[in-house]
Amino acid sequence: MLNTKRHALDIELLRTFHMASALGTFRAVAERQHFTLGAVSQQIKRLEQQLGRQLFVRSRTGVRLTAEGAQLRAQSAALLGEHDALLDRLLSHPAAGIVRLGLPEEYVPRLLQSLLPALRQTHPEIRLHVQTATSGELQRAVAHGELELAILVARDDRPPSTGMPLWKTRPVWAGAAHRRQPYEDTLPLALHPEDCPYRALGLAALNAAGRSWETVFASSSVAAIEAAVASGLAISVLDRARLTAEMRALVPPEGLPSLPACLAYLVTAPQVSATDTPAVQIVKERLQRVGFDTPERSVETTT
Repeated sequence: MLNTKRHALDIELLRTFHMASALGTFRAVAERQHFTLGAVSQQIKRLEQQLGRQLFVRSRTGVRLTAEGAQLRAQSAALLGEHDALLDRLLSHPAAGIVRLGLPEEYVPRLLQSLLPALRQTHPEIRLHVQTATSGELQRAVAHGELELAILVARDDRPPSTGMPLWKTRPVWAGAAHRRQPYEDTLPLALHPEDCPYRALGLAALNAAGRSWETVFASSSVAAIEAAVASGLAISVLDRARLTAEMRALVPPEGLPSLPACLAYLVTAPQVSATDTPAVQIVKERLQRVGFDTPERSVETTT
């Protein structure tokens, strides 16, 4: 007789897996989910046992996907999204209103392409008003009640006093792909605005290493900074996921200091954090899903 018993993926185990791949450590998942570190580790172990394959390589600094783990994430992201969207349609109560959201410019395409279509489908009465600015400007806007929600970027070892981690970012020194000769003693920099954390950590690393530099290009536009880098005019600190074919990551042997890892955090304005309106709560939940549903090129894989 044929064995017709089917295996089934546990959605919550799959959710923990996606979150770990985005945040890069089991500890960050435990803090976000209010679990113990052991509970998160056991969930991943159970999923690996169910599938009969290793999904992560563990190290002292965190975890990274194996080739099979990367394949699972790519193939299961849509499944998890469809599951959550179905529950939204079946269980959620009608919600309406305006939600003011702040984003760093570089994350606008990623978030709006995944957030807006799903939100319009399940909650058409919610209107999203989006503002882009640096993390410093957005933090002040949230504190002053000008925004209900904002995504901020901060160093992994210097998180904001309040906030929920969404995904790990990987700042790198970026230069033009066509330039291979060493940079001169005084580095030509394209600088973000003063409230940008990438500017701060880049200059701190250079000053600590005793490297001289000069500002040859400055702009509040990430696209303009990227254009200056791609042209070969200057180097800058960019998220690895933003590098195009015209750019490359510069490595420490080229005379540049290493940069610390950062995390993207979701923060809520004080006046709404205690008693969120239904519309704010729904947008928060959507943003949390975006944080680990969308694969990041900055998460390394291993064969």
